[in-house]
Amino acid sequence: MSETRAATRVLFLTRRYPPSRGGAQTHAFKLYTYLDQRAPTHLIALKAESVLHLAWFMPLTFLRAAIHLLLGRADIVYFADGVVASVAWALTPFKGRAKFCCSLFGLEMTFGNRWARNLMGAGVRRCDGIAVISDNSLQIAAKTWNIDARRMRLIYLGAEPEELPEDRDAALRQAFEQKYGIDFDQDRVVLNLGRQVPRKGVAAFVKQGLALLDPDIKVLIVGGGPDAVRIAAGRDKLEHPERVLLLGVLDDDVCSMLRRHCDLFLMPNVTTPGDVEGYGIAPLEAMYFGTPVVAFAVDALVEAVREGGWLVPPGDYQGFAETVHAYYALSPAQRTEVNTQTREYCLREYGWDTASARYAELFEEIRS
Repeated sequence: MSETRAATRVLFLTRRYPPSRGGAQTHAFKLYTYLDQRAPTHLIALKAESVLHLAWFMPLTFLRAAIHLLLGRADIVYFADGVVASVAWALTPFKGRAKFCCSLFGLEMTFGNRWARNLMGAGVRRCDGIAVISDNSLQIAAKTWNIDARRMRLIYLGAEPEELPEDRDAALRQAFEQKYGIDFDQDRVVLNLGRQVPRKGVAAFVKQGLALLDPDIKVLIVGGGPDAVRIAAGRDKLEHPERVLLLGVLDDDVCSMLRRHCDLFLMPNVTTPGDVEGYGIAPLEAMYFGTPVVAFAVDALVEAVREGGWLVPPGDYQGFAETVHAYYALSPAQRTEVNTQTREYCLREYGWDTASARYAELFEEIRS
């Protein structure tokens, strides 16, 4: 570790952090953890799920950050997304020797409230460095907030979910198979895992795509959210609803086991005005375990699934089903090769050590 990098003090501000769940929470936790190993990093985080908590978190964050700046305790103030970056506008008089940097996910730039978008845009434009998590996000920022693309740096997020010890994985697998009557070695099992919101397209897939899959393919749907009721209603109308297991929110260890042992990970996203898939961390976490992805070519999924799976034209449910069937038509050796290449792609392009190093380099550049 260089002396310059070790001396760079980072004030890390995030409104999304575990134990609340989501891709942005994972990003904040992993990036903070890895950055703190490189340089002194102080965390100010909101760890609650509801956005109502922003009413007290944002002003408190402003006060705490202002104190850090007045006392000269930070060289870099990092805003983990566009929402918290709105504080940068108010913090400008306190900058002193510190530089500001933020990340943009894409979703925050499509909020329906114009006042909120303008406030976020004002904060982002005051940042000395802007990291975007996908080219899709870069294009949205350039169009929505008129930010020069040359000011932005594309830095892909890392995707390294926890790997279970073999005995823990085996025990969870056995318990799951017994409870749900599934044999991962013999059955054909596909997985969708994430927060169930309309843009994920699961309700639409249950209605329009499931009947196109071979009837012996079992579909596991994991996660809660506002679209869970629609998904359940669509499942109940199927000719064979028992093939679809609606599992709700599961323990992280069980999710890890499912990513490893299911055959494919499905992302049937739909284009949704005002809501975008800014990155696609869920499919990448599946790829990490060697599980290939079948996804509609929507939003940033086009970038996430450059390798490690197959992209299908949006809304082509017949093509989606045929892609799933094509994977199962491969020989065992061919499927093993695909799975190996999938994991290698994820490790090569989305390691957190690589991602954090790129952020550290950006911090050093704007500090200089």
